[in-house]
Amino acid sequence: MIKWTSIWLFAAPLLAGGGAARLYAVEDHSAPSSRPIELIRDPHFARGFQLYDPAPGKKTVVASLTWDGPSAATGDPIWGMAQWSSKHSLAGAKAERLASGTVRFANVAKTVIVGPPGSDDADLVLGMDSRQEWGDHARQKNEKWPHLLVEQRLEGCPPLTQLAALGFHVEARLRHAEQFPPPGYDRQLHAAHFLIHFTVQNLNKASKGFGDFLWLGVPVYDDRDRVPRKHVAGDAASGKLIYCLAGDAFTSDSLQDGRWVTLERDMLPLALAGLREARNRGFLKGSQDPSDYRLGSMNMGWEVTGINKIELQVRNLSLRAIKTDGE
Repeated sequence: MIKWTSIWLFAAPLLAGGGAARLYAVEDHSAPSSRPIELIRDPHFARGFQLYDPAPGKKTVVASLTWDGPSAATGDPIWGMAQWSSKHSLAGAKAERLASGTVRFANVAKTVIVGPPGSDDADLVLGMDSRQEWGDHARQKNEKWPHLLVEQRLEGCPPLTQLAALGFHVEARLRHAEQFPPPGYDRQLHAAHFLIHFTVQNLNKASKGFGDFLWLGVPVYDDRDRVPRKHVAGDAASGKLIYCLAGDAFTSDSLQDGRWVTLERDMLPLALAGLREARNRGFLKGSQDPSDYRLGSMNMGWEVTGINKIELQVRNLSLRAIKTDGE
């Protein structure tokens, strides 16, 4: 008997200007290598977070945001939490437990909520009140901005050339959004955007370019546009290429309506297109071979360059690798 595994694959041509994803069935001949490999560990965030110091440039763990009780899972945290360039660290925040099983960590500038699967708060809520970060000062050009991101390494991703698909899925909802435009508001300088980034990384230790990577982006929300815009450019902080299509490449809906939105797509063609774009722009000089590259890590959350009070919820995060037959 033939088994069928459901995975979201993009039907339209890769750079045809976006469009909705469609569900296809991927044939599974029961070979272990052809079964989906879930790359996201602890997708419900039940093991908590290792919190990094706000100073950018080095991941120094300053606290563990963990808790006890029925909503917690055993084991050390899988997820790291970055709060780069923030004035108000969550290091002193205590777990607030609600009757529903939800756990909340908060201070004057940030909120992190983990809800049990199936609850109103599932799975993760990230919020920021950047008025506490900026005060009455609006960001100026080249000035650093506060972040609130969760991240993890992606273990076990096969090389891109051994994959038939990389099925990405997440559901997101904007829970609160207030904007306080400063005098001299400039959309190039002042924004609140929630993004997911994967690294497409050279993890072949025998390769001259071992360790090099590009950022592969999924734009979830941007307070400046109903549909987040495409962004392909070098990243000043890391010196790597950011390859991020517009929001309508992942969904036909907008989070600005305040409803649950499903974002999904096969990320494999995007990863390969990102590699080509990086090479064309002079990045990834150490290796031009796609077999050297695989997804190495991911991060998800807020970058707030404007003055906003903002909160967004995600659930059912998944990234499934399907290998080609015979691999």
